[in-house]
Amino acid sequence: MNNNLAVDILRNTPALDKNYTKPEKRAKAVVILGSSRTTEPLMEYMDLCAKTTKDFVNHGYNIVTGCGTKGIMGAAYNAAKEASAVDLSGKPVQNLSIVVNPLWGDENLQDCVIIGKAFSESERIAKFAKVADNFVIFPGGTTTLQEAATLIRLNVHSAENGLKKIVLVGKEFFSGLKTQYENMANMGFLKKKPEAFFKILSQKQEILKEIIRK
Repeated sequence: MNNNLAVDILRNTPALDKNYTKPEKRAKAVVILGSSRTTEPLMEYMDLCAKTTKDFVNHGYNIVTGCGTKGIMGAAYNAAKEASAVDLSGKPVQNLSIVVNPLWGDENLQDCVIIGKAFSESERIAKFAKVADNFVIFPGGTTTLQEAATLIRLNVHSAENGLKKIVLVGKEFFSGLKTQYENMANMGFLKKKPEAFFKILSQKQEILKEIIRK
């Protein structure tokens, strides 16, 4: 994408499209996060991400990402793009994105609806939380851990009816994080066990069962 087109897209993108912050929209949106780089150990997670994303789309959930083209981000984005354009009831499903300004340079802005922009990763995480009640986080680097920790913090400090559904995918990868939160709970820094604020899962069906509302 040339620089002029990127500038035009960013100029015409709202800070955040308030239509997507409505409760009924948030309930039917899944933010998928994880590495934006492709590595060999990540391939099995990318495959799982793609399959899970397609099932979310087929159950009527909008998919929200940062529209990166590689790694987990690319797997989710491409799966949402390739999945059916309508859900099981015939309603349209959208591939949504919130981008960082300036762009990182690896985004695919052609096949998604850009619903917001942010000037930092922290601001983007806050906006993800405003447009979705459901989060599925796959393995990634320091930015992924920042996203996970920030979202879990929101749950820790939210009222009971304000909790987000947060799934961390990969029991081995996230085992250290689970231990850290267990330590915090044991020392009295959490009012409840970590499982009240997030789940660590590894299989597609258990991820779908946790997120999809009946």
